[in-house]
Formats: sequence, structure tokens, C-alpha cells
Amino acid sequence: MTMSRTLRLIALTATGLLLVALFKGCDTRQPPIQPKTLIIGMDGVQLKHYEQLGGDSNLRKRLIYGKAYAGGINGRASEQATNSGPGWMTLLTGVWANKHGVISNNESLRVDPEFPSLFKRLRDALPNAYLSSIVNWSPINTAFLLEDAQGNNVRESGLSDEQVTARTLEILENTPADFTFIQLDEPDAAGHASGFGPAYQFALRETDDRLGRLLDEVAARAHKNPQEDWLVIVSTDHGRDYWGSGHGGVTEQEKTVFIASNKPLNEELNQPSIPEDNPGPNNLYGYAAQTSVAPTVLRHMGLDLLTEWKLDGTPLLGATGVRKARAIEGEAKLLWNSDSQGTVTIHRNGQLVATVQAYLQQWTDPQGMRQASDYVLELNETPVAVRTRPVSKPFVIEESSNYVRGTTCRSELTHSCKWP
Repeated sequence: MTMSRTLRLIALTATGLLLVALFKGCDTRQPPIQPKTLIIGMDGVQLKHYEQLGGDSNLRKRLIYGKAYAGGINGRASEQATNSGPGWMTLLTGVWANKHGVISNNESLRVDPEFPSLFKRLRDALPNAYLSSIVNWSPINTAFLLEDAQGNNVRESGLSDEQVTARTLEILENTPADFTFIQLDEPDAAGHASGFGPAYQFALRETDDRLGRLLDEVAARAHKNPQEDWLVIVSTDHGRDYWGSGHGGVTEQEKTVFIASNKPLNEELNQPSIPEDNPGPNNLYGYAAQTSVAPTVLRHMGLDLLTEWKLDGTPLLGATGVRKARAIEGEAKLLWNSDSQGTVTIHRNGQLVATVQAYLQQWTDPQGMRQASDYVLELNETPVAVRTRPVSKPFVIEESSNYVRGTTCRSELTHSCKWP
């Protein structure tokens, strides 16, 4: 081999190695997306009073939000008291109290293991996930979720709202923080103390400022870690009565809540769909339900929504499936809202019983609805459930003699009060 040929071979080899190195350096493959979720619970917030903070609030400036309802459907199987135990457990499980079992603020109650919270579902599906629950009102962790959330990495209770915020900022900065739920209590405390007025508006402003600090931390973290996909949801457990001092009943104000997010959500939140047979006060039941939060989080975190979970809520991300699924037991009918050309599969108590064109928006059970049953309607891989009750069985909200921060509740409002 001549010297010139040898030099050319060496040069070609060197060029090839350089090109390989350059192509490796230009690898356009991205690391896998890592979904993260932060739920910020603001206890006892009346939406119209929150909106009165004006356009400079973090709710209005930085989030997308819509009206929603709590307390289930009045007079139907899903009806529940608009107080904190049922409200927070509905938000965290995606089912109404007739399934999760926390029907009041009685601290002996526990979430039914058949309908676990987001903490248990995420721990089972993602064993290495970093899960946190930091709350001011202790029974969330120390009573209702005592067994359900045992697998949490962090579970802290009885902190002030400022301590809850500081601890959450620390978790967001220093841990994987895969799923974090926090509860801020000062708006509810101000309402119980003096009703609507300056103290309540001040508590809302303080809470909104804390929301801003948390959003800043999420934004900073997302900037440092572009592979992380952050979902932030802000909501409340219940509204308030006319005076702002109580809650627990079935009035429009007490049932009106809100759901806000840093992400654009689907039509279930932003395009009300009114159930014509029972629209609710001022068409309230046309809006999203409190049960929508949990399936939204599960879908964001990469979990398929399974029919056997019997979730009552419509997810606010991705396909909605059928909307406003409901039952009229006396007519043995399931009703829903949909203009889809797809097919709805209907399960009763775990067994497939029918397939129906979605646009028909109803199905009559030939076996009737004399017994309580769990129906699941699935469209576009999105199941939504309805639990029925025997027609003759009345619904009763459990009442108990409770106290709120040292104040005796009036007998007609006992179910609206928190235990200290």
C-alpha cells in the first residue's frame, strides 16, 4: 500500500469517527415525559366571592376555570351533604358518598376500600411514585384516609395554611413530587367565624397569594425539567349558605364550586351540557361535577380508566365519553347526553347487558331497577358510572351533634358543621 493511500484511509477513518460522534451529539430523541400533578384544595370557597377579588387574582390571570357542582343530584342516589368530609373524599375518589362511604364529618368513617382515593390508585399503579398529602384540616389524613393513604411518602396534618404552603414548596423543590394534594382551610374558618364580609375576602386574598407562590414554583420547576408535564388543579369541597357562615344543605350556593387548571380542559368543563329532565337550580347540573377531578388526574398520570372502578366522574382531559349519565329508577331508564356516532357499552353489576348507539341518549333496562345496581356506560374508552337505589328507599343525610371551633351548631345545620 502506498503512503498516499494509507494517508487517505486514515483520513477517511477519522472523518467517519467524527461523523459518528456528531450524529450522537445531535440525537433528537427526547427523554420520556414525566406526568406530575398538584391539587390545591381551598376549603369553603364561594366562587362568586373569589371572583370579586378582580382580574388581578391568580385564579383569573393564570388559570382556566369553570363552575362545577358538589353534593350530588338532589333527591337522587348521589345526593350528599355539602360538608368537608364528603366533599374532599368525592374529589379524591371520583365517586359520590353513596359509594365512598364518607357521608358526614364523623371521624369514625373511612373511605370504602372498593372505591379508593387517588393515593391508593396511584400507589398500586406506580409503586415508586412520590405521593404527598399536606393538610390544615386533619381528619382528611387522620380519619377518612387513615388506611387508604398509608403508602404516602408524606402525610402531614394540622398545619397552618402558611405552613402547608411552605411545606409544599419544599416538596416541589426537593422531591420527585409525582402527586401532591394540599388543603388550605382559612377561607372556611373565616366564613364560619363571621360569614361573608371583609374577613372572608381577606382570607380569599391570602389564599390566592399562596396559590401564586405555588404556581411560581411549578413554573420554575417545569422550566428546569422540560420533560415534566405538570397538571395543576385548584378546587374546593363545598360552597356556603346565604350568609356565608354555614354549609351542608342542598341550596344552589352550597352546591356551587369550581374547578381550575393550568391546562386547557375539555368541553365537560367549558361547554355546559344540560340534562333536560333535571337541570338543577339555574342549570347547575349542566356543569362539571366534583367527581371529575379524580378521573382527570388518573388519565393525566397515564392510567387507563377501568370499567371496574365504577367512577362517577367525567374526565376533563381527553375524551369525555357520554356526559351527564343518570338514572330514572321509576322508569328503569339510563339517560345521558351525547351526539357521538359511536356505540355505548353498558354494564350492570359487572356484566355486559347492552350496546346502544350513543346518539339515542337512553336505554331502558328490561329487568327494571327495583334493586340498587351499579351501571357503567363506556364510550371512546371512557367509562362513567351510575349507582341506582330502590325507588321506595328514601335518602337521609346523616346528622350529628357537631361543633365548629367551639361554636355549637344549630340543630337544622348540624350536618353542615365540622368537628374540631
